Amino acid sequence: MKKLTIFGVMPLFALVLLTGCMAGKKGPTDEEQVMQKTTAFAADILAVKADTILNYVSEDFTNDRVASKQELAEQIQKAKDKGKLDDMAETIKEHDGKIDLAQAKVTMDKKNGTATVYPIDATADVGAVSVELSFKKDSDKVWRIVGINIEGI
Repeated sequence: MKKLTIFGVMPLFALVLLTGCMAGKKGPTDEEQVMQKTTAFAADILAVKADTILNYVSEDFTNDRVASKQELAEQIQKAKDKGKLDDMAETIKEHDGKIDLAQAKVTMDKKNGTATVYPIDATADVGAVSVELSFKKDSDKVWRIVGINIEGI
């Protein structure tokens, strides 16, 4: 009887401990979320996943070359329509295109509710640029890109 009680209580005890451990564990920090988004964005850029790029971009996006998310969407669609994206992944591979996040740091601006990731080094056999991504948390609590600054073009 004693063994039966112990074997009956042990799974319950283990469940309580496990639940307690999970309840105390919080999700990723804002900095971690921003870096996760940056890493995924970089991978999708290199893989030329044009259909996913806009998921990373906020409606508040602006840039000196592209005024809005809508304009960015139009430029991506034009490139798709002209077949410019069809061979882009192979071109990136042929030119040894890489995006290096090893030195990239997330800097939070709590006052403005933004984050920047810099330097992101994009290289290929034809040259290199440094990229800075600016993020903000949209109303759905997802960090999205609101600005891109590219140095070296």
